[in-house]
Amino acid sequence: MFRPGSVDEFKSVFGAKGGAARPNLYHVLLPRIGDQSPKDMSFMCTSVTLPSRQISTVAREVGADIQQVAYGFNNPEVSMTFRVMNDQGTRRYFESWMDSIIKRVGDAGEGRYVAGYADTYCNPVHIYQLEKGFTTPLFNISKDINLGPISLNLDLDVDAGTSGSANYHWLLDRAFPKSIQYETFTDASQNEISQFTVEFSYKAWRGEYMEPADKGKLGITATGAASTNAASKVTNKIFKALN
Repeated sequence: MFRPGSVDEFKSVFGAKGGAARPNLYHVLLPRIGDQSPKDMSFMCTSVTLPSRQISTVAREVGADIQQVAYGFNNPEVSMTFRVMNDQGTRRYFESWMDSIIKRVGDAGEGRYVAGYADTYCNPVHIYQLEKGFTTPLFNISKDINLGPISLNLDLDVDAGTSGSANYHWLLDRAFPKSIQYETFTDASQNEISQFTVEFSYKAWRGEYMEPADKGKLGITATGAASTNAASKVTNKIFKALN
């Protein structure tokens, strides 16, 4: 006779498996293109779709029996959405990458373009899912700083960011940006941040569980939301000391 599990058994399974995975704890690692830091680009990524696989089938008829049998597969594209800062670094990053895929030859007015070799523009792209870390509040840190004739005592309120370690890793092999879907400028949304979406094509992908011994090697910050008002306090202290 079938017996569903109890609440205690349900909680025990959750505890034994380390809790539930969170979709908002992730990290992407892109290749270095131009002068843009891969770490900075990871902080700009607001969402990412995970790679998937679709099996291609064909119908096989044996008498009255019709069965779908596999003969291949295809990998749907992966999309990532990025914030845009005022330095336009995220736009410049992907436009530079695309310029290396389809290169302009001669003057701009001639409109001549040449496709580059795949080995020159394909790169690995890494996606990590992270475990929930912890936030450490540090209150009223007193620090004496000597600036020549000026001696300052700074009272800092600092919250350490939420950090975690990766427990699963996806590798997109020989990936490149296939399309950029830019946002629409409008004066209807004054408080929104500009964002755009990039579609990545790739040759293959694989996912792997990261063993406990390997989880802490990345040193990844799960969110870039570490907050501090130290800068404003330092400025106020210096201003008061000089006046």
